[in-house]
Amino acid sequence: MPRRVCLILAMLLFASSVAQARARCVPVPHAMEDVAALNAFWGRTVRLCRLPDGSEDAYAEPERGRVMVDQSWLDAIARRYGGWAATGILAHEWGHMVQGDVDGTAAELQADCLAGLFLRGIGQPGSTVEQFAASNHVSGDQHWSMDGHGTSAQRVAAAWRGYRRYAGDRSRVALRSVCPASPR
Repeated sequence: MPRRVCLILAMLLFASSVAQARARCVPVPHAMEDVAALNAFWGRTVRLCRLPDGSEDAYAEPERGRVMVDQSWLDAIARRYGGWAATGILAHEWGHMVQGDVDGTAAELQADCLAGLFLRGIGQPGSTVEQFAASNHVSGDQHWSMDGHGTSAQRVAAAWRGYRRYAGDRSRVALRSVCPASPR
């Protein structure tokens, strides 16, 4: 087969496997403790479902009550930055599940803040947010945009803001005060 045809077939197969993963929920066994902690902390029941290996992504689907993640990518993040970096990524996605109707960069930075808040809320030391911040530092946008994740510096600052300002109140008003939809 010509190289071009092989490439097209490979892309179609990958797209098909992603579509199949989205249609059903395959659990992510390496993250079950994180899922239990996140659901207990936020008082929600969110399912964590597996994306095909190689997707290198995580995202929230609030309308379906689930978070999708590539387990092999999450494991690679944990090996590179520490296990709490992977937990922080999941906490970021759970942040999207609880934050309400916001979108764009403001939503992404608010989710980073909520991830930091979660790490503090479950009694973890600052070194845990350091791991999450390190992964955010390399995954931030090079240049600010309205629909990106925020620059590296913004993402790190948002995670630390949630960690440092959390005082135990998880009411919507308190959360919006600690982690506003547009950073102060």
